[in-house]
Amino acid sequence: MTAESGVTTYFSRPIRRNCLRMGLIVLACLIRTISISAEDLRPVSSIYGLQFGGISAYSTYLSPLTYTGTVFGVYGNWQKALPFSPDNAIMEFDTSVKGGTMLNPPATARMVDLDFSLSWGMAYRKRLPYNLQATAGGDLRVDGGMLWLTRNGNNPVAARAYPDIAAKGSLSWHLSIGRLPILIADEVRIPVAGLFFSPAYGETYYEIYLGNRSGLVHFGYPGNHFTLSNLFTVNLDFGRTAMQIGYRLETDTSWCNNINTHIYRNMLVIGVIPGGLGLKNKNKNCNHARY
Repeated sequence: MTAESGVTTYFSRPIRRNCLRMGLIVLACLIRTISISAEDLRPVSSIYGLQFGGISAYSTYLSPLTYTGTVFGVYGNWQKALPFSPDNAIMEFDTSVKGGTMLNPPATARMVDLDFSLSWGMAYRKRLPYNLQATAGGDLRVDGGMLWLTRNGNNPVAARAYPDIAAKGSLSWHLSIGRLPILIADEVRIPVAGLFFSPAYGETYYEIYLGNRSGLVHFGYPGNHFTLSNLFTVNLDFGRTAMQIGYRLETDTSWCNNINTHIYRNMLVIGVIPGGLGLKNKNKNCNHARY
């Protein structure tokens, strides 16, 4: 073995290791760059907002009277185009927390409403002429809450638990007034099947605690548990941020075990969209979920 071949053999292994290490670093950087580019082409559109307005509730489990008052809550919504079909498929997360306080007609008793919901869904979208977009799909949702009649000592609470599958649809239109891009949208959600909790008429929670647990879970469909949510919004895109103003109507009605329940909420919504909608500085290569 010559001195030159020995030197070559001595340095070949470190050189190969360094080259392999540099190659892995370059590959990782390329993958990261590609992933970032893919995220930029399918940006997440998030909304965080407040909602407040009027509420009325009627539950024969608690009282034969209708209670009316005010409701206040927060909500969040996240949408994104899906990678396998960004032009035609979107997914959505949605959550809200609401609380209401009501009085009976003579204002002698108070009822409190608490509600929480969390959902995930997918939808097919179609871009139409005249800057219109229509979506149709569905979601899975878990909704829970209670009505609490503060003066009732026997059965003070009517608990709610309702996981469901719903059909959803929306129609949106983006336009500009002067230099301000605007997105007008309307979204409707109607559950088609689910499960909900309901005790028997007059059955106390103490009886349930003692072991009377049969007939508490019921199959829900629009015939015995009809709920509807309609959200109409006007979204103003200022560039780096956007603002949402709208009106939300929610109905929650059920008839089971001779218990009649009706809850109606009419709420004004005001939300903030960090990062804006992308309408002001529109990138034709991006697939925004909302337009």
